[in-house]
Amino acid sequence: MLPHRKAYAAVLAVVVFGLGGSVSGCSDSGGLDGSSPLEKSGAARTTTTYTANLEDSGTPTAVDMQVTADRLRKRAAALGLKDTDVTVAGTVVTVVAPQSSAERLEQVTDTAVLEFRPVLDPAQAGKYGLGQQYDAMVCDKTTRATPSQPDRPTVGCDASTGQKYLLAATGLGGSDVEGATAAFDSVSGSGWLVDLDFSPAGSATFAKVTGTLSQNTPPANQFAIVIDDRVISAPAVNSAITGGKAQITGRYTKEEAQNLAAAISSGALPVQLIQNPATGR
Repeated sequence: MLPHRKAYAAVLAVVVFGLGGSVSGCSDSGGLDGSSPLEKSGAARTTTTYTANLEDSGTPTAVDMQVTADRLRKRAAALGLKDTDVTVAGTVVTVVAPQSSAERLEQVTDTAVLEFRPVLDPAQAGKYGLGQQYDAMVCDKTTRATPSQPDRPTVGCDASTGQKYLLAATGLGGSDVEGATAAFDSVSGSGWLVDLDFSPAGSATFAKVTGTLSQNTPPANQFAIVIDDRVISAPAVNSAITGGKAQITGRYTKEEAQNLAAAISSGALPVQLIQNPATGR
């Protein structure tokens, strides 16, 4: 994830998967006269622009940009951020919003790629050509996420705990999640969490993978939750988890949980957004 973005940091419980297991107006165009709803209302507003790019340094397509705009609108709508206008010109995304919601919108422009990756024994790092990278990583709050590919092992870091991990290829991804909602953790009272509902196919895969992991010895019985190449948690799995549900739990504030739920529900952005300097007003 890029440096300017706020990471979804949290200290997570070992039983993050404990559900069934042990462990509005947003538009892309203005009015008929070419003016936006905000301009007509005369409300104090702010404009922020972002330049989109791809992780492989390629140029985003028109489809990439349209999907990005649509998903940003869904995130704004999910958070109840009204009178938000998202437009696209080439690879530039412009967001016009009331000043009262501008900061909140900036917090939901993360790519939000969600992955579930089995944890591997770090002694196997050399087998995957990652020995030097794993040994050299110092995991703390200044560590930048290591760009990874879903179908290949990688090295990950949980900056909130200082723990580094050798991670297998992605077992499940965000496309396997049908919905995400923010809720208060009334059981432990430790803060807000995000409830996940898997698709039927995702639920079957989740049960199969967790069943396999539960037979392994530590640390290979852990299933890491990774968002934008950052490890959010890596709970141990003691049995197959059925029922198609899971939780991302921790000391989230209400706003942080809502932001994360909105980002997951809308789907990951196909591009990375880099905020252009001095665009707010």
